[in-house]
This record gives sequence, structure tokens and C-alpha cells, in this order.
Amino acid sequence: MENNKEHKDLVDKVYAILLPVFGKDSIFIEGRCVGYIQIFDKSELKNGEMNRFKIARSDIMVFDDEGKPLLVVEPETSSSPKTFGRSIPIYTIAKRVIIKSEGKVIKSKKIESPLLLLIVIPEQKANSQKDVQLPDVENKIKMNVNTRDSNIKDFAICESNDLMPTLRRLFNNSKYSRFFD
Repeated sequence: MENNKEHKDLVDKVYAILLPVFGKDSIFIEGRCVGYIQIFDKSELKNGEMNRFKIARSDIMVFDDEGKPLLVVEPETSSSPKTFGRSIPIYTIAKRVIIKSEGKVIKSKKIESPLLLLIVIPEQKANSQKDVQLPDVENKIKMNVNTRDSNIKDFAICESNDLMPTLRRLFNNSKYSRFFD
């Protein structure tokens, strides 16, 4: 049960930072403002076959001004690279997001590049190994994951206390600096 509280607290912290940048109408959080955020690896889905192509459920999805998926935020309570790294390959093959509330589809959109992914872990103790490990792991994964031929344009991994500078870097590197002007 503690893990659920820790996850909720991390989601709250992420939301508080995203809200002034994107506004509440652009941010969807699974289990709060919506029931489910489901990710599929096929863009055209037929009733009865959807579960076959469902590859993940997302925690937080942010849409741009045109209503297109822009940013996925995955708050992870574990600081283990094995745990937080699993989201990256999932979003490289993502093709559609469906958001449901009270059993009804409220948003169904194709995922088209550029989609950004931000993985956020809890703040670590001062002078911990994670300060050095996170950028190193991120760079090594980027060298081995081909984002050019995928629907994920870029991704970043950070501690919750570094969320805003990491978000700014991710958006500036992806030519989306207008969100931070």
C-alpha cells in the first residue's frame, strides 16, 4: 500500500509542474480525470480485436494545442533501470492512444512522431549513485534504441526534483521550445 501512496505523491508532483505549462485540459491522468489511458501498437483498431494490440497503460498523457499526443510521463517509484527502462521500447512501437472514462471512449488518437517520453523517479538521497547513473543510463539507451524509425521522438529520465529542467531540455531538443517561451 505504501507503494501506491508513493506513486500517487509522485503523480501529484508531476502534475503540479505540468499544469502551468500545458493547462488542465491538455493533461490526462489515469485513475483521476480519466479511467484508463491505453496504448496500442496498431493505429486502426476493430472492435473485438483491440485487446490483441494493447501494449500498455499510461500514467500521464499530454496533448498539444491540436489535440495530438505530445508527451507521455511515466512516474516510476522504483529507481531501478530495469523497472523504469521498460517504458522506452513500448513507446517506440506505439501507434494509438485510447482514453476511457466511465467505460466510454473520450479520446482516440493516432500517435504520430514526435512523441516525447519522460520517465520520472522519486528524488534520491543527496550524493547518491543515481545522480551519475541516470544520465549515463539515458545516454546508453539512446545509443541503442532507434528513435528515428519509431513514434517516439525523444525521451529523458530524471528524478522528480529535476523535472522542470529535464522537461525544458527535452522540449528544446525536440523543437518544442514554444511551450517554455
